[in-house]
Amino acid sequence: MELKDVILSTLAEIEELVTVPEALEENEPLKEEVSSVQPIPAAALSESVPTIREDEARWLEGIRERLLVLFEGFQSPNNAQIEAKVDLTLNFLEYLLATIDNRLDNLK
Repeated sequence: MELKDVILSTLAEIEELVTVPEALEENEPLKEEVSSVQPIPAAALSESVPTIREDEARWLEGIRERLLVLFEGFQSPNNAQIEAKVDLTLNFLEYLLATIDNRLDNLK
């Protein structure tokens, strides 16, 4: 499996993680109706915070794993296509920054 294939599959996995919060945003009016009908107890609010933290931890672990794969690809002995690797890496980092910004906006 080439570095390009690994990075493309990694990007696909990140995209799946990003689409889940977007799907939740689409159902926001429904969520508002449900919350207005049923009051949320304080215990339930404290339980949701660890869930968010667990979700963030999983997301960060996934990013860490993908970056490790990226660095391993750069350390490979075959540096004949170094320009292609740099270009692919820059595109990946740009995408990663965009997903981090999106994730931060969703948390606010």
